[in-house]
Amino acid sequence: MIIRKIKWLILLFLLLNANGINAQPIPVELAIGHQYGSVNLVFNRNFSSKSRLGFFHMNTVQFYYKDENKNSFLLQDLLYVEFIKNLRVASGVVYSKGGFNPTAGLQYIYSGQKFMVLIAPRVNIENDPSYDVMTILQYKPAINDRIKLFTRIQALNLFGSDGNIKSYQWMRLGLEIKGIQFGIAANLDEYGPNPTVETNFGLFIRKEIF
Repeated sequence: MIIRKIKWLILLFLLLNANGINAQPIPVELAIGHQYGSVNLVFNRNFSSKSRLGFFHMNTVQFYYKDENKNSFLLQDLLYVEFIKNLRVASGVVYSKGGFNPTAGLQYIYSGQKFMVLIAPRVNIENDPSYDVMTILQYKPAINDRIKLFTRIQALNLFGSDGNIKSYQWMRLGLEIKGIQFGIAANLDEYGPNPTVETNFGLFIRKEIF
């Protein structure tokens, strides 16, 4: 049921924004591990080449094979203003199993041919606010004319007044051939104020679609 809702939300988002925002590759990743699978989609685009305003969407879904109660999803829809090159103020909404929350934060993003970095601290605006910092580091140097090395680390630290709520470090190591990335996936997840590390190892495939 959760996965079906997420699919419809993704489709609705793409339809609503297809004409309003210039076309840009949208990276979609599917990872299949020994405990759960995950889908990760990111959309990031200024409204025009000269505009400081833009839209950021991130959709992360985890689906467990044996216990559906552990399934989770997180959607971020943020409008941002890039007031200094690569540095933004962003605000919007976050949707998860806990419901909708208004949110605001900063984003530092740099994207080059080989290296990409995103550092995004954020706060949910509620009676008992929660905070998180998301970090993405990606490096894909060329091995030869056809093949690139693909490495990526995505980390999240979510915490509130009682300490850690959820943290993870998702690591990817593989190759890129003809715009498709694939390889080994390793996820480390920590839940609660006194967490133990849960591991999920498997494979991933990633493609930039339009």
